[in-house]
Amino acid sequence: MKRLILAAPLALLFACGSATEIDPGQWEFSMRMTEIDLPGVAEPMATQMRQAMAGQTQTQQKCITPEEAANPTGGMMSQGSDPRGCTFSEQTFAGGRIAATGQCPAPTGGNVRISMTGTYTRDTMTTQVRTETPRPTGAPSMLPETLRVSGTMTGRRTGDCTST
Repeated sequence: MKRLILAAPLALLFACGSATEIDPGQWEFSMRMTEIDLPGVAEPMATQMRQAMAGQTQTQQKCITPEEAANPTGGMMSQGSDPRGCTFSEQTFAGGRIAATGQCPAPTGGNVRISMTGTYTRDTMTTQVRTETPRPTGAPSMLPETLRVSGTMTGRRTGDCTST
């Protein structure tokens, strides 16, 4: 679940844009969950789940190639969708502004809905992210039908890409 919370916004973020406005290189992205909504979950369990998830920061490294920086859509999208099955109804990555809305298939079934708004410079990004994830198929009914998570995703260029 934690990986999905950062991976989906990153996929959506790099499916936006069309011109070189960020510098290529090694980037570090961090997602910090700030609000967790668990509709329909009994309050003692909801409180326990919020305490386990809230305030956690998930960090991921990504090498952004010169080709990706020059064209963040980079063939990932065609007519508003990408090969992973994501679809986008809004996608702005221009003039220092980020705005995106879309959905991607959840590995546990259903679709994760994502929206993000934010700003960027050539070597930094800050976005507010909201995700809605359906309860996994076959999961106990005590889990929420839809998990809503809001948070802040930040990114910064840390240097040149390293070979792996």
